[in-house]
Amino acid sequence: MSVIRIAATAVYFIVCAVIIYLIYLGKGEGADLSGTIVARNNDTYFSTHGKKHTQEALRERATIICMLIFIAISVVLNMSWGL
Repeated sequence: MSVIRIAATAVYFIVCAVIIYLIYLGKGEGADLSGTIVARNNDTYFSTHGKKHTQEALRERATIICMLIFIAISVVLNMSWGL
């Protein structure tokens, strides 16, 4: 096994753990039955215009970035390098 493949595998497992952690921290909107039955409209000025600066938005962005890294490393690890 090459050093690059071992390093990619190590980064792959770290990214997997980070993704699991970020998803676990997620709010889980709409998971309850009452949220489905009763329409909740709690939009304030801050929630509609300042959402990109909240912790939730930062977690969403971090999850998306980790998922892109996960997909890229998956492709790299599944390439046949003539082995």
